[in-house]
Amino acid sequence: MNRLSSQLRIGEKIGLGFAVVCLLFFAVVGYYHHTLRSVTGDYKHLLAVFETRKSLALAIEIEMAAVRDAEKAFLIAHKEQFAQEVDEHLQVLFDKLALLAAVDEDSRQTVDQLRPLLTGYRDSFHAVAEAWRSMGLDENSGVQGAFRSKIHRLHELAGRYSVDRLYAGLLQLRRHEKDLALRRDLRYAEQVRRQVGELVQMVKGSELPAAVKAQLLDDLRQYAQSFEPFARELLAGGNANGGMGRFRDAAHRIEAVLKANHVPHLENSILQLRRREKDFLLRGDESYPPMVAEIARGIRAQIAASAIADADKALLSGLLNDYQSSFFVLVAQRARIAELTRAMDAAAQRVAPLLTSNSAQANQMMSQRIEETSLAAQTSARLAVGAMLAATILGALFAVLITRRIVRPLREMAGLLDNLAYGAPTPRVAAVPGGRDEVNAMALSLNALIGHRANFLAWWKSSLQEMNAERTLQAASSRDEREQAIAELRAVGMARVEQLNAMRGRLLAEVDDIIATTQRVQSNHSGTTFDDAKRIEHAAREIATLLEIVGGHLSVPANDAGSSSATAPPALV
Repeated sequence: MNRLSSQLRIGEKIGLGFAVVCLLFFAVVGYYHHTLRSVTGDYKHLLAVFETRKSLALAIEIEMAAVRDAEKAFLIAHKEQFAQEVDEHLQVLFDKLALLAAVDEDSRQTVDQLRPLLTGYRDSFHAVAEAWRSMGLDENSGVQGAFRSKIHRLHELAGRYSVDRLYAGLLQLRRHEKDLALRRDLRYAEQVRRQVGELVQMVKGSELPAAVKAQLLDDLRQYAQSFEPFARELLAGGNANGGMGRFRDAAHRIEAVLKANHVPHLENSILQLRRREKDFLLRGDESYPPMVAEIARGIRAQIAASAIADADKALLSGLLNDYQSSFFVLVAQRARIAELTRAMDAAAQRVAPLLTSNSAQANQMMSQRIEETSLAAQTSARLAVGAMLAATILGALFAVLITRRIVRPLREMAGLLDNLAYGAPTPRVAAVPGGRDEVNAMALSLNALIGHRANFLAWWKSSLQEMNAERTLQAASSRDEREQAIAELRAVGMARVEQLNAMRGRLLAEVDDIIATTQRVQSNHSGTTFDDAKRIEHAAREIATLLEIVGGHLSVPANDAGSSSATAPPALV
């Protein structure tokens, strides 16, 4: 770590620190944006898939409800517009199913289940609608219109044979006539005249054919004209002649005409027939068709027993038979419609649970996805906060490490300089040779200064010791003192040799450094760098300093031959 730190200058360290802090900042910002994109993507996916599925499921349920409403309206009102509304809503429903199938795989599987069921429901409804069209959407169409036209024609003809009131009026007329003949009272003559007038009005207001009306009116006129002489004769006390006369013949002719155009209770029977028909159409009760058949048999019997012409009997019977046939076709068609309606309801009931489950599933998945997205967003927010705190801590730690790498050597150098100032023993500052760091260069320079100072001090001390030893040798008066002085000189010489050997090692090291730097400069095609030049300069100055120390020693003159021989240092090793 120290070697790596020494290869960086202070500015590079500070720049590296800022770069690392910026990288951490960008990493935090990048993670924040990644988290934001992730959460945004989750919400987009939530809207694109689950919200879409929920909306389509709700829309499909609404459309299905609209289909059923239009279906019920058609079954109640039997109008073509409601059938068209069913088809329109079904088309919208199938379009929404296509959109739902494109959302995701689960939706496609749900649509694969719904589509055949809805197709079956649509086919069932079309069958029901076609059956109703065949039966008749209103009273004038289909089978219903066919038998209704027959019964209306039958009812219209029945009015021609409904002469019960005329026949009763004729009988009332004959009664008043008999009372006049028996009692010879004027008031009975007035009643006859009044009854003739009422019969004339009833004939005019009847539905009898025009020829029959004309014949009846002519006979009533003849009756009134022939009755007046008979009434005057009776009131004058004449003979009643048994109540016979021209008026009696006219009355007989009127009676014959009425009998020839009379089917007793035909109109009432036809009204009763229509009543049971309406009851069946209204309630759909199966007990009414047998009643219709029974009433029709009674009408046939009435027609057969009447005195009307055979052609009229055939016409009335034919209309009645056509009506009855059409009515029972309608009964059968209504039964088929009921069966088709049950099939349609069954198809709709199979669709409804799937629609409900699809909507419930969409709501459940929507809620679950919202919860998952919220939890993921909370987790991402916590992680983002954690990443920011971690980046802050790492940035602070890195800043502390870089600051420490700068401040600690400076503090050590400050202590060394203080020691140098006051002469205290001074250790070396930790430094890496060849480093590019300015603090490391200062440490190397300071170490060199301390080394030179130590060399100078050691050389100076040895010089003092040598000078003292030579003085002692020169002042020695005895052999022992002389030998002791020589021993001291030899010790000083050995110390000098050790110092010279150390200097020799330093010189060789500096020479090796110069050679290595020179070789690196020669191999570097870009030329000499500032650091290489600085390193060569420092080595040269170091060599110069060491040589200066050695040169100062060699320049000191010897006192005499004896002292020179006595103090000559051993050879360098």
